[in-house]
Amino acid sequence: MQKHHIISYNKQTIQLLIKKNKLSKNYKLTFDKKNLRGLVSIPNYVSFKSGLDFANENVKWLYEEINKILPLVLIKHNVSLLIMGKRMKIIFEEDNFNKVYIKNNKIIIVSFNHGHKKIFKKWIVSQILNQSKNYVDIISKQLDLNIKALKISNSFNYWGSCNSVGTIHLNWRLIFAPTKILKYIIVHELCHLKEFNHTKKFWMLVKRFCPDYKNQVLWLKKNDSYLYRIRFD
Repeated sequence: MQKHHIISYNKQTIQLLIKKNKLSKNYKLTFDKKNLRGLVSIPNYVSFKSGLDFANENVKWLYEEINKILPLVLIKHNVSLLIMGKRMKIIFEEDNFNKVYIKNNKIIIVSFNHGHKKIFKKWIVSQILNQSKNYVDIISKQLDLNIKALKISNSFNYWGSCNSVGTIHLNWRLIFAPTKILKYIIVHELCHLKEFNHTKKFWMLVKRFCPDYKNQVLWLKKNDSYLYRIRFD
């Protein structure tokens, strides 16, 4: 069971979704970056009104979280973005074929029937995969790992993930971060296949391949909200 509500703070409206969870024993409030709304999880025996009251008690926190993401940065014609650490302007051109190329600090997406965003998204995916494959191969060999697949994710919660069967997921928004960040995320996930927790031993292994990893962690802490602001729609 769930209910939608709208609450307000400082003249800003905030969408809210309250869900009853039979496994929950406590109230829990999180922020949904993808849909820009608060999520309240409450035990089954608690009323929706109590869940709403709980959200209102914490509305300042929700307001601060939503304003880390706003205003959104929409990918569109003539917008300027940092791509692989370099400032580039996105240009949409119309023609009877699909093509993406870089010229004079511009990424030019050629398409017809308004297919530019779809073509650009495919280009981003291919760029990350192409950049990552050799690096994954090099590090995984040194760690004696068998990586079976490298995939792209659209997560709003993590930059990379791995699993025991040897699949690595990388967030497509990493294209808007410096290349060092992408390499750090790769190292981080590969090292997790050797050390599953964030122990001292894990971080020593990360440092072996990424000596300045603390700088990359700091960069992500400062810029993660900005990266999540970048959207196609």
